[in-house]
Amino acid sequence: MLKNWLGSAYLLIAICLLVGCTEEARKRLEPTPIAISTLNQLAVIADQEMWDGPVGDSIRYYFASAFPILPQPEPLFDLKHFTPAELESEPTRRELKAYLILADLSQNSSTTGDMIRTDLGPQKVDRALTDESYNVSVGKDKWASDQIIVYLFAPDKELLTQQVVNRFPTITKVIQKKYERQIDATVYLGGPDNIITNKVKDIVGISLKMPREYIVAVEQDNLIWLRNDRDEAINNLIISRFPYTSQSQFSTDNIISLRDQYGKALVSSTAQDSYMTTNDVDLPVVDQQIQLADSYAIEARGIWEMVGEFMGGPFLSYLVLDEKASEVIFIDAFVFAPGKRKRDYMLQLEHIVSSLEL
Repeated sequence: MLKNWLGSAYLLIAICLLVGCTEEARKRLEPTPIAISTLNQLAVIADQEMWDGPVGDSIRYYFASAFPILPQPEPLFDLKHFTPAELESEPTRRELKAYLILADLSQNSSTTGDMIRTDLGPQKVDRALTDESYNVSVGKDKWASDQIIVYLFAPDKELLTQQVVNRFPTITKVIQKKYERQIDATVYLGGPDNIITNKVKDIVGISLKMPREYIVAVEQDNLIWLRNDRDEAINNLIISRFPYTSQSQFSTDNIISLRDQYGKALVSSTAQDSYMTTNDVDLPVVDQQIQLADSYAIEARGIWEMVGEFMGGPFLSYLVLDEKASEVIFIDAFVFAPGKRKRDYMLQLEHIVSSLEL
């Protein structure tokens, strides 16, 4: 009798082990989904009460703020909000590229707080409750490959609201960095165009990784205008080189003057006597000092319009100092996309310019 009972017990244990191992093996064999999102999409995971309160207001104010200098306002990020329950109810919601998960860790009844506590572990949670400077953590590939997860937390709602403000620039850079590969894949879908790239090098003496589908619209000494004509948008790059004379060349007024000079000489529409000019009345031209191709540069953003025609759009201009040659590189990127959102086109042009090498 005892022998039969032991035999049954061993058999039951073996079955349980087999089932458990099979289930574990099945999970391992399941393909890991690849994260997919539209460009600059950000999923915010928070309890509904949190999303409807001051913390949610701050998230929307900063992360959905206007992308810099576009004719019509477009958000920096396209926000989607999910509670943990909503996230669990629809598996595809766990397969996006970028997540911001936020919670007040003092609220033991918070399901989002439970998620953060589980992911961080007790030691980090204890630190977060006692050390106000520890309020952000970054993870990856939680539910799918090529995912970025930013955890933002605090020991109370007031501090969490403040951390949204304080951490906004850093979190923005982290998320935008994650989308760079997606932008690169979109821009260079057909691969680089070595013929156009070499032509740019021959005419203006720089290396710029040009994608396919661009054509040479104008070619002159030390100047080239490249254009990508699509049904929904026309992307443009005007690139020139000229001698460096003084620091005043890097002023906002000079950037506007250069744009207007080339716009009047090169860019027109079917309307008689039309030409492109800078519109710094409806929106200001905003510039900042940056490093481009490891060199001193000024980046300027604004909007352009066509004199004699109802046409316009955003532009992004660069002046780059080629110190070794004692010359200045001018790059003007502008988009014409009537009735379409223009943020993503500007991000694509910015990505092309970022490939610059002197």
